[in-house]
Amino acid sequence: MNKRVRSALNSCISVVLALLLSFVVIGVLLLWQGYDPAKTFLALFEGAFVGKLNLSASVVLAIPLVLGGLGIALSFRCGIFNIGGEGQLYLGAFAATWLGVNLTGLPFFIHIPICLLGSMVFGGLWALIPGWLKIKRGYNETITSVLLNYVGVYFVNYTLASFFRAEGVLNHQSPKIQTSAMLSKLMKGSELNTSLFLTLTIVILFYFIFYKTDVGFKLRMVGANAETARTSGVNTRKYLLLAIITSGALAGLAGSVQVMGYQHLMVQNFSPNTGYDIISVALMGNLHPIGVALAGFLLGALRNGASIMQIMMGVPVTILYIIQGIIILSVLGFNYAKIDFIGLLSRPFTAKTGKEAVQ
Repeated sequence: MNKRVRSALNSCISVVLALLLSFVVIGVLLLWQGYDPAKTFLALFEGAFVGKLNLSASVVLAIPLVLGGLGIALSFRCGIFNIGGEGQLYLGAFAATWLGVNLTGLPFFIHIPICLLGSMVFGGLWALIPGWLKIKRGYNETITSVLLNYVGVYFVNYTLASFFRAEGVLNHQSPKIQTSAMLSKLMKGSELNTSLFLTLTIVILFYFIFYKTDVGFKLRMVGANAETARTSGVNTRKYLLLAIITSGALAGLAGSVQVMGYQHLMVQNFSPNTGYDIISVALMGNLHPIGVALAGFLLGALRNGASIMQIMMGVPVTILYIIQGIIILSVLGFNYAKIDFIGLLSRPFTAKTGKEAVQ
């Protein structure tokens, strides 16, 4: 069996086992709290997947997670740890909102790309700060990017309470973006919009560039061993900067699609913890674009299903974060252990074949 296929199958099995383990643990916790695990998980499943509207709502919640998760996966695979997705997401959303409000008289096919590109530029520039500090000054990018989260989020919240606040409203919120900056809906009665196609395109491009081009090979080389890459003639600084800027740009894009797709304005703390959840998505997806897409959809579905579960069963929605944490720890544990599940499953058949050959 091909080594890459074998690795992919082992990753899939580890995720399935991690899911089973997490639901067993949550089931025990639900029993302890007096809830029926079977009915609770059924409500979670129905809320996430049953019916077009529920399924589309899960996809809507998954889209920013996938976009941001791809950026985090890229930076992690290249060996530069961008933990600043929250601030980058907020600044990207702010840029898209500002452009969507203040640029008037443009057709949608010009206005929408400008807003999307603006969000990517703001997110990328914000990510450039910890990247530059690491490369030029040797500062730890994990610490600087985390600290910049607070600066970015509170700066955006300040703008919504001051010069970018909508007139005549009590809440701290921006004006509504122009109709020409809104992404088109795909289903009646649903918030699902054309950002779905944008996300799928970026997943495919990410896979192609990262695994089929010279640039992707060098990014992976720098992440695997920066010293070896440097001695081989690769400009490691350039590729580290490229990775973290692209990571920030995708996080900014994740913020813009929420505003342009269905919120159509910004409020303070409009997307709490999404910038941290994309780290979970990247790790759950084993830093692979296809895995990130599946992990993002899974987490989006869990978020959507958890809200329905809370309504139907009265189970606190915070149990979602326990499930998420157990899944991540389980996946990381299986990956660290490097268990060859395919080999273990095929061993009985191999042993039997060998015994028959002797006979």
